[in-house]
Amino acid sequence: MKTIEELAKIYLDYHKSKGKILKPKSFLNLTTFTRFCVNKKEVQYISQELVYDWCKKHKRETDLSHNSRAGSIRQFLRYTNSCGYTSLALPPLIQILRLKKTVSETELPLIKTFISDMMDKYIFYLKASNHLSRFTHKTLIRFNKYCSSFDPALKVLTDDIVNGWCDKRPDEQCKSRNKRILPVRKFLKYTNKHGWTNVLIPENFPAEKSTYKPHGFNEDELNAFFHSTAKIKLVGWQNELKLKLRKIQIPVYFRLLYSTGMRTNEARMLRCEDVDLTNGIINIAHSKGLDQHRVALHPTMWDLLKQYNDAMERLMPDRKIFFPSKNDNFHGIAWHSSNFRNIWNNISNEPARAYDLRSLYAVTNINSWDYDGTEWFDKLLFLSHSMGHQQIESTCYYYQLVPLFFKQLEELTEQALHDLLPDLTNFFEHEKTI
Repeated sequence: MKTIEELAKIYLDYHKSKGKILKPKSFLNLTTFTRFCVNKKEVQYISQELVYDWCKKHKRETDLSHNSRAGSIRQFLRYTNSCGYTSLALPPLIQILRLKKTVSETELPLIKTFISDMMDKYIFYLKASNHLSRFTHKTLIRFNKYCSSFDPALKVLTDDIVNGWCDKRPDEQCKSRNKRILPVRKFLKYTNKHGWTNVLIPENFPAEKSTYKPHGFNEDELNAFFHSTAKIKLVGWQNELKLKLRKIQIPVYFRLLYSTGMRTNEARMLRCEDVDLTNGIINIAHSKGLDQHRVALHPTMWDLLKQYNDAMERLMPDRKIFFPSKNDNFHGIAWHSSNFRNIWNNISNEPARAYDLRSLYAVTNINSWDYDGTEWFDKLLFLSHSMGHQQIESTCYYYQLVPLFFKQLEELTEQALHDLLPDLTNFFEHEKTI
């Protein structure tokens, strides 16, 4: 009969033979259980009593934590039982009652108001054109609820009601206020255009100009960054789906931003059907603008996406989202920023954002152009379409980030260049509202 320490070593050697890299915290629960038996209970051989004793739920332990702890011992015993070393019952898990799934307000019909019929038609229009974001949908619902607070006998939307919703709230920043009312402004433009309403569209407030300039990554920084994405350290259990997804997705996601200049939300909200791996084309559906656009993949990125997709198919067969969460949903908006920050903070103290990879894409393209002749304008148009800009002024921002080319253009066009290029201090506000 083998001791508990011998069984634990056999179990760890088995996982090593399968290619698993063992770290200090790997199989921590098994290590704790072994110490509990040998040091605390002063027992060398495993027994059913010891298993049940160690797997008892602690006073302040949650049901999920208990099941995770007991589950690791269940896996250990399954192995030792299958090898004939033990013949013990598995410790029971706590049955966790799953709460009934609540229906999202976006799935419920609108409260009946004097604008609800118009809003239903507008929401249907946005859905049909695949431009109904969750933020827009929920904002429209809140505006409809706000309208329901007025006299039920009221039949017409008035300027006073609109202004009551759109006025700047106490302690609200101008930029936040402008973002909050944007879906309502678009809704009102739509209803005015169709003659359903006749109200004044609230104007945006001038926001404080941003002084942030996109970080210009050098080659050493890029090498260090992408090298780090391939060496993400996992914590907890190696078979945790969430951690496996992070290890697979992060290197590919940031390389996709770097290779294509896509907006962070465009890459994050890709569906599998948007990525044509047969022809190497990505269809951008979740964009800032109203027009969808397409991106042609570089052969190296195309090949990497094929490898990534094959790996994901083995991990999550028949998934709908290209970069899915463990529930096959889109990652939250903070997903890319937190992962970028965790990697970047170990590389440099300079301020940088994941969005700066988009700026780098534009600048790298501009730097590669031949500035003789007028071909640069054709290239500007191609770059503008590739990046999903509706206005060429948006692409012109990046010229100010290329000092050599900016100086040459300035010599050729003089004041005309400054009339074309907007103020760089307003870079992110202009880029993100197009």
